[in-house]
Amino acid sequence: LRDLINFLRARTGGDFSYYKRATVVRRIARRMQVNAVSDLQGYLNCLRAQPGESAALLQDLLISVTNFFRDGDCFEALDAQLGELFSGKGPGDAVRVWVAACATGEEAYSLAILLSEKARQLDAPPTIQIFATDLDEEAIREARDGRYPSTIEADVSGDRLQRYFIREHRGYRVRRELREMVLFAQHDLLKDAPFSRLDLASCRNLLIYLTRNAQQRVLETFHFALLPHGQLFLGSSESVDDASLMFSVIDKKNRIFRQR
Repeated sequence: LRDLINFLRARTGGDFSYYKRATVVRRIARRMQVNAVSDLQGYLNCLRAQPGESAALLQDLLISVTNFFRDGDCFEALDAQLGELFSGKGPGDAVRVWVAACATGEEAYSLAILLSEKARQLDAPPTIQIFATDLDEEAIREARDGRYPSTIEADVSGDRLQRYFIREHRGYRVRRELREMVLFAQHDLLKDAPFSRLDLASCRNLLIYLTRNAQQRVLETFHFALLPHGQLFLGSSESVDDASLMFSVIDKKNRIFRQR
């Protein structure tokens, strides 16, 4: 298994040594089944012989699953806290947000919508800057393009669809003014330099796949990246229990925390 992970890192740059063993094994087992291979050594040989298989395994391991306003109650709770980010800021300032593990961009655009709605309530709002990052280069390309199927109607209200999206033949495209708020970039949260002076960091449903040590490193990264008292938004099954010296609780049920 270690040889296989090292080979994948050398071939694709993706380092999954920080992922929980069970997660990695489950995804590899799926690819072994697809390739009719019965053991890890046989699958490692398969990876070496078939150049496209490394990319296929990488896609399975990246687990790019997301949608607009995922866990609606959590986003409603966050929306109630976002006004705080604009406090004391004017046109010469910026509200800075980092969406880590953004997949195909739905979460980043969801936050852009909420922040835009808050900004419209102010006479002289600050600039909104959202940095959205992911390991998956293909997902980042999709996110930049901002095109989504008609099924987003289940998650985005009619008013928001009309205001923030353009109807196209096969679905919707995020309007340019919203796309320009979000800078998408390929980035490794555990290796690359973090953003800084952030008002909000959102990292939902990544920690659950990482080892305990890697989770701690990610939380340390966000603690450094956030301004004093900045907010952290996690997934519905994640917490900062092991990082209580770095973060206090704003809303435990909806996984909203504050930098200490």
